[in-house]
Amino acid sequence: MKIRLRTRGSSQGARWVLLTLYYSMFSYVLVYTLGLPRSLLYIGDILTIWSFVLAFYKKSKRNFLIPSEFSLLVVFMLLGVFNGFVNSEPILLVVWGLRNILRYFLFLYSCYVLLEIQDIENVLKFLWKIFWLSIPLCTVERFFVHYPAGTIIGDMVGGVFWNYSGSNLPLNIILCICIIDSARGFFADNIKLPRFVITCVMAMYMAATAELKVFFVEFAVIIIVSAIVARAKWNKVLVMLIGALFFSQAMSLFVTLNASTSYDYSAIFSVNGFIEYATRQSGYNGTGDVNRLTGIAIIWKQLFEGNLEKCLFGIGLGNAEYTNFFASDFYLKYGYMNYQWFHMIWMFIENGLIGILIYISFFIKTLKKSFAIRKENEYASIAAISIVIMLLLYIYNNSLRVEASGYLMFMILSVPYICLRDRKRRYER
Repeated sequence: MKIRLRTRGSSQGARWVLLTLYYSMFSYVLVYTLGLPRSLLYIGDILTIWSFVLAFYKKSKRNFLIPSEFSLLVVFMLLGVFNGFVNSEPILLVVWGLRNILRYFLFLYSCYVLLEIQDIENVLKFLWKIFWLSIPLCTVERFFVHYPAGTIIGDMVGGVFWNYSGSNLPLNIILCICIIDSARGFFADNIKLPRFVITCVMAMYMAATAELKVFFVEFAVIIIVSAIVARAKWNKVLVMLIGALFFSQAMSLFVTLNASTSYDYSAIFSVNGFIEYATRQSGYNGTGDVNRLTGIAIIWKQLFEGNLEKCLFGIGLGNAEYTNFFASDFYLKYGYMNYQWFHMIWMFIENGLIGILIYISFFIKTLKKSFAIRKENEYASIAAISIVIMLLLYIYNNSLRVEASGYLMFMILSVPYICLRDRKRRYER
């Protein structure tokens, strides 16, 4: 019996991959917004495994050359698992830690084997629909919904993603991708100035309502890198200079909207204020937890006490994990330090500096491939700039570990490999 999926895709396998992507993006909405059972979150794992099985079967039937860069991810996992057993880690924690990393690698493989560029194009069109739909939703969620006292309202505002802590993470990724696409079109003279300006204004507005302070850094990076990649004409550069004035006004709007929070954003939005905010020894919350740029140094000195083996290889994949059902001893002892909010710090604890270098190497190699073929395919250009943002977010938060945003980013990572796969096919004909 054949199962027919209504998700639009280039093939049956592609439809399963897209279903996995969309389900993972919105599974939190089903559970935390609509109040459905938490067990629904794990359907995404089943879909991920099934998509991988289809991809593995297709590869066995056709001649697919697996990119050598993928071997870095295999080494990363094997090293983490081996180190977990060396540190006498409970098998349940090893499995859970492996699950939280492996699912994205399996999905990346499935995207590479099963998706076509037209599928990426359809996903991008879908993201644009979410972008425009989220404008009124962000307005309602920010100004017309009453939240319990003490709630960090920005964390609950996410447009179509709403009512759970971290709703703004997937919104941030969608804002970035849409701005990247819009900037690419503008610098290539495919999008007119009014449309580009409106898109930027709406993105800034949603970022302000969702308290996405990092988006203002991302926005500047996206525009500058897009201009460099496209070798922007002088008139476009002039528009950028004028836009810098608007950018300062947008930051003023952010400060005004979030004036009632515990942060003094008027102080943070300065060079000295940002450096102080990112490096203060009192931590992210100012209560003795870790901070983005100083967390590794604190873990190195205070928790690992300079132990070279732990600093290089960590304490093992899964050994700093936690769930609603169980938690590692490390989390029970040091969870108050909030290391789980920052992907790079969490990875340092479990995989050490060697693990971080292997993991980042994959992103850098993929970035180089994307830049190398950016003139062949517009989506490779989008992927290249997106990877720059991913590296920023790797330090800034845990977006790459969260289902609602992680699956989308790993699909984007597959784009240059899909382009190279298609090029190889053309040469073989």
